Amino acid sequence: MSIIKLITRMWFSSVHCFIVFRALISVTRAGSLLEEKRRIDGRTAFDVAIIGAGYAGLACALVLGRHLVSTVIFDGGKTRNARTKRIHGYLGFENTSPGALLSRGWSDVLQYSSVAVIKDKVTSLQSRNSQFFISSGRRKFSVKFVLIATGVLDIKPKINGFEKFDGDGAWHCPYCDGHEAEGKRLAIIVSGKKPMAYVKEFLGWTMDITVFPSRVRLSSREREQAATLGIRIVDDAITRIAGRTGNFPKKLFGKKDTYAADVIFYRLGYKVQTRLAEQLGCVLKEGYVKVDGHQQTSVEKVFAAGDIDTDRHYAVLAAASGARAAIAMYEGLLSEAVRGKIKRHKSHQD
Repeated sequence: MSIIKLITRMWFSSVHCFIVFRALISVTRAGSLLEEKRRIDGRTAFDVAIIGAGYAGLACALVLGRHLVSTVIFDGGKTRNARTKRIHGYLGFENTSPGALLSRGWSDVLQYSSVAVIKDKVTSLQSRNSQFFISSGRRKFSVKFVLIATGVLDIKPKINGFEKFDGDGAWHCPYCDGHEAEGKRLAIIVSGKKPMAYVKEFLGWTMDITVFPSRVRLSSREREQAATLGIRIVDDAITRIAGRTGNFPKKLFGKKDTYAADVIFYRLGYKVQTRLAEQLGCVLKEGYVKVDGHQQTSVEKVFAAGDIDTDRHYAVLAAASGARAAIAMYEGLLSEAVRGKIKRHKSHQD
């Protein structure tokens, strides 16, 4: 190494150290009105707990991290769309894989030191004296605000070979993946309430639709309407799927016959994971956690975001709801801190 390069490197190193030192002095002098995490009565205490590390939870953590709010986020496992190959409708991330997007999200969140991560599920959530107490494994936490972002669990078809296509040739959400059916032969396995309402969502992409009702009986009116729209209804239970992944030809083997399709969609229902919200007494509406315009539930200082509070299950909407909840919680925390400081100042004057 030349003497000039050595001197240059030493100069840059000293400048970097000086900048870091100045930044530390600035942070120390300025401080923050919001408290950092601490321990109270043997529990680790934070301002906010986020339960669920999907798009809503991570978006909330990112906003709170930038607002210097001491936050703990509980990551209980894989997201709902972990098997899906691509995210759609998310500006700037079209066709990005869920894994890549979440990895980028974690990188964004963890650059803020006020956010801590617990890689475990929450087993208990209780409230007492305007505080919330969380158990996760053997660890216990105390927080002032809670965001519940536990999402939903899909009911998957119990069909041989289905797992191969799940998220790559077989999907459930028309908003997210309906475009994959554009001009293709579409097979839809459907049950539950208003099955034809779900089927008609796809008419904007294709008219070649075959419907396989599962554990549901279509009314004569629904069948007549389907015939009018050119939708085929087949009363046969699919037992096996074979073929290529993606939107390429597949064979669906039923008990009566074999059918051809390029793309498969299914709607067999899902379970909204409201257990923790119900432990706190949050009001439900049509099976979802009821929230206001700021994502707050019927319980003060308890918020819900993501798929748990709406039937519009879309990654970009989940992220937006998490960010909206974060802003509301920050404003609440800051308001409390300001009132507390003013009250203490007055008491000292008296």
